Amino acid sequence: MKILVTGGTGFVGHSLVRKLIEANHKVVLLTRNPESTKSKTSEPAEVYGWEPETTTPPKEAYNGIDAIVHLAGESIAAGRWTAKQKKKILDSRVLSTRNLLKGVVESGAKPKVIVSASAIGIYGDRGNQSLSETSAQGIGFLADVCRAWEKESQYPGLESIRKVNLRIGIVLEKGGGALQKLLPIFKLGGGGPVGNGKQWMSWIHREDLVEMILYSLTHENVSGAVNAVAPSPSTNAEFSKALGKALHRPAFMPAPAIALKIAMGEMSELVLASQKVEAKKITDAGFVFKFPQIQEALNDICKKKH
Repeated sequence: MKILVTGGTGFVGHSLVRKLIEANHKVVLLTRNPESTKSKTSEPAEVYGWEPETTTPPKEAYNGIDAIVHLAGESIAAGRWTAKQKKKILDSRVLSTRNLLKGVVESGAKPKVIVSASAIGIYGDRGNQSLSETSAQGIGFLADVCRAWEKESQYPGLESIRKVNLRIGIVLEKGGGALQKLLPIFKLGGGGPVGNGKQWMSWIHREDLVEMILYSLTHENVSGAVNAVAPSPSTNAEFSKALGKALHRPAFMPAPAIALKIAMGEMSELVLASQKVEAKKITDAGFVFKFPQIQEALNDICKKKH
């Protein structure tokens, strides 16, 4: 297949592109910095420059594509959620999706499938409720962003194309995501539960997420909203204990919720919100997780040298 990828230099995208090329797919990358991307990547891919919030991609980027994977978006943990940063987070998702899909229509491209990132933030803070793709959507900034993001993926004129919205949980791997911030603290023995530790964390090993994207590309029985989480969510206390065990470090230093709210502002929602999300739809579609349990996932990640 020939696959157009946005966000291909990011934490998930970089790993995905490598996997696609290993599987003998042709890859087209859209990026803000094409020259920098060409110099940094050793992967053989077509690279085109694109300003996601303001323009449609170059028409030649769509030539002969069979599929699109859209992962581009400003990190939600890049800084405090000021009004300016919140607008940046929203625009990077909504406008990029609009311009990308407008380009599909204008170019006359006929991809068979479009896989777009979304997030479990769409469910909001839900306590102990078990959440499936049909559960009511939540309230709050992240829920609003995800709602607008998914709505934009239903661009007019593309109704006949299979679409998958992967509602991605907390992605675990070294070199980025939540663990980039947590590993240094836990390695020093300063890790522990956040708040009361009872909030649910719905996570996924990056390796499983990449495989799920590949599975979504090639399996026609996967469509619509899909929870991209491991089948065994853990409480924050269970997660902290598992990470401490994987690192052979104590993990009992609690971080009070009020201190986090003062330090992080509204962004404290990322670590204090509770989301117990099910992976039933993707497992019913035949997908098999390599890392279904938190302890085995963290053991695998923490034993890696890099």
